[in-house]
Amino acid sequence: MLVPSAGPHSFQQQVRNYIVAFYQTQRNAFVVIITLLLSFYILTVPDQAADMINAVIDDGVFSRLFQYILLSTFVWSWIVYGSTRMILHISPVGLRLNEESEVLLRWLPKLGGIIPALILAYAFWASNRWQPYLLLLESGLMPFLFLWVERRVAVFRLPEHWRFSDRYTSFKQDVRELWRHPLGRLVVSAGLLLTAFLIALLSLPVEWEIARRLRPTAIIIFGISMYTFWGSLVVYFNDYRYRPLVLFVFVYLIVVSAFNDNTAVRRATDLSVPPITQRPTVEAHFTKWVAARRREEGDTIPLVLVAAEGGGIRALNWTAETLIRLDSIIPGFSRHVYALSGVSGGGVGTVFYTAFLRDVAERNRIRQFEQFRNVIRDDYLSAVSSALLFPESIQRFVPFPLPALERAKWLEDSWAGSYHDNLGLQTLDSSLTQLYQTRDGYNYNLPSLLLNGTLAESGQKVITSNLQLDARYFKNVVSTLDVLGSDVPLKTAASLCSRFPVVTNGGLIQKDTVVGNNSKQRYGGHVVDGGYFDNSGVETCIQLLNNLVPFIRRLDTADRVTVIPYILFVQNSNTIGKLPQKRSVLQEVQIPLLAFFNAWDNGSSTRDNMFNSFMDRFANPKTNYLTLRLAYNAKYPLGWFMSDSVARSISQQAKDSISLKNRELVRLKGAFSRLGVQRSVK
Repeated sequence: MLVPSAGPHSFQQQVRNYIVAFYQTQRNAFVVIITLLLSFYILTVPDQAADMINAVIDDGVFSRLFQYILLSTFVWSWIVYGSTRMILHISPVGLRLNEESEVLLRWLPKLGGIIPALILAYAFWASNRWQPYLLLLESGLMPFLFLWVERRVAVFRLPEHWRFSDRYTSFKQDVRELWRHPLGRLVVSAGLLLTAFLIALLSLPVEWEIARRLRPTAIIIFGISMYTFWGSLVVYFNDYRYRPLVLFVFVYLIVVSAFNDNTAVRRATDLSVPPITQRPTVEAHFTKWVAARRREEGDTIPLVLVAAEGGGIRALNWTAETLIRLDSIIPGFSRHVYALSGVSGGGVGTVFYTAFLRDVAERNRIRQFEQFRNVIRDDYLSAVSSALLFPESIQRFVPFPLPALERAKWLEDSWAGSYHDNLGLQTLDSSLTQLYQTRDGYNYNLPSLLLNGTLAESGQKVITSNLQLDARYFKNVVSTLDVLGSDVPLKTAASLCSRFPVVTNGGLIQKDTVVGNNSKQRYGGHVVDGGYFDNSGVETCIQLLNNLVPFIRRLDTADRVTVIPYILFVQNSNTIGKLPQKRSVLQEVQIPLLAFFNAWDNGSSTRDNMFNSFMDRFANPKTNYLTLRLAYNAKYPLGWFMSDSVARSISQQAKDSISLKNRELVRLKGAFSRLGVQRSVK
């Protein structure tokens, strides 16, 4: 019932009444406001979001990608409008009606429905582009469309008088009221159909490339739409006085999370996979590696250890482009790379690079490099984001694990699928140790892989490697394969160093351990991104070098073979080097996140300077230290998607800076030339 006005109000009184009315109406629809605010942040703030938008802009205003965004934004607007009306118009409790609340009840759903397109217009904003203006047009047309359906379509018609009950209603009564109401039935039916359609469509195999066709921006918008509907439905049935359903759902999700952990990593258990006990030790591997390169007594052999810094697809591209570029300007370079220590995206880049070395003969690499470049530039965010938003939403409510729904496995499959699509080979589906197997035995022409992760439960460094690591030199380091007691697919090895926050979850590794009472108990934990421990990868190179030093010295004295170590740090992080401007907005949330991610990047710079200084004192053997940095001429995203323009920028940087204009590389090439290193003829 509408409370009659006592007389004309002053402006201040009207403002006060509107504020009170807004609070009373929107306290029930808070979930819609929260999703809109989160959406604004997700779609406008991160560098990854800006690059996703740039990719759509680069494709043009008539591109399929932009049409998907217009469609998904249109759906999102209707979901916001319908969900807000469902919450406010059908069964709100404790709402005191007055003239101001009457106005807000009629207009808030329509105003909410125009915000999605405004958010996208802001994200796309560039005065010389058509996309933001089309989104503004879409936003401007939405209220007229809402008004038209309210006047012309019976199910959307607004009542002349609002009738709300202030008494307690049971859950059964609320369900009946919602389903009997024409608009409520329409909103629920549409929301359920949208959910079923999106989950079914985006749960199809990664190989079908449904998510990759939609691209991440549209997928995220569809996900926001689905979660807006379900959040609104929960809030509709929520009664904070008698039935706190939001709290019940929250507690349920916490309880079932103890039983539905689906993150156990894949294992390579095929009969063709050699036992992990057959992995060479560092000493045995190094001995054979030297023998394969030694030509005569008194030889001098360069040994290169590469540390590939983490940084998502930015690191993946810079690492792979840099290493391929070094191959082209320094004859025999790849054959003298003893090991690659990779973190996060840098680790994935080392895996792709090593697979490319194995699969493509040296004489064919330049010809097939464009195919390889398609692999490292591919869209890997769409698959993992669609899995996060849709299939994994089922897992969160099911009280037992469904391993196929884990999003990290979708990311792994997208890597393997892209490699197969572009190079025609299923190398990433084979096991880590199989990468080094040939018909003639072990392949000592490939660099070993040391992929760095972090064990979340203990904070220890985790290394996934084809080598058996010596615990005397790799102290307090967890070996993935030793914990599992089996090999893993190469794509899984890549993911175990690159599970950075939110986008992917930790990978569970465990083993049975006999405890005091002679019973078995499972010990292990979740492997997350190696950047939590050390984002540079240089520390692992130092540990490996320390392991090799006794053997290098023995070769020098007993066999008159000189091994000259080089540590090459491939750095992609952006170190500012000067005081920034302050950030004050939402500082309670923003400051901890800024501290975490910026310290992550600057920690690599500190380690780089420290290790560079330390290497000058390393005399026996004399060790050379080089850093190849990505210059920040543009914003490079931290994620699993990269626009073509950014990818071309990184490629051009590799061409310009990884060249003989670089004095360090001139020195390195000169050393290789003096040592008689030649390009392989294979």
